[in-house]
Amino acid sequence: MYYVVALCMGLSIALQAPINAALGRSLQTSPLVAALISFFIGTLCLLLIAFYSGALNLGIFQALGTQNWWKFLGGVLGAFFVFGTTLLAPKIGLLNMFLLVLFGQLITSLLLDSIGAFGLESKPILWNKIIGLGVILIGLFVFFYREIRG
Repeated sequence: MYYVVALCMGLSIALQAPINAALGRSLQTSPLVAALISFFIGTLCLLLIAFYSGALNLGIFQALGTQNWWKFLGGVLGAFFVFGTTLLAPKIGLLNMFLLVLFGQLITSLLLDSIGAFGLESKPILWNKIIGLGVILIGLFVFFYREIRG
């Protein structure tokens, strides 16, 4: 079931970028404003789901003040991602954007997994993972060859 959810997340991210870009164009505004509106709507959805599921309680708000500052960077990074996709999708195309995003995610995930960052279980960097990333990098070079050569 988790793999199906992950696949659906990928599908939704691919849809989100052009939808947000279309919103920005139709409002004749910047990608920043379109990302803001998208984040606002998403925040409202999460607020309603958390409230009606019973997950939202006073204890959560009290615990917020005791958290390390870096635990709030997820929101900053999420906003950067939504803004970036809204900005880049119309400029470099969905496929180009997501191939580069995916490669960045794979490299970062490999490193974070290897050190067990943020409380994750540590997973060693094995040769098959390095070779797999190398194959992807070669594939990206082939994919972008015409654009790189100008």
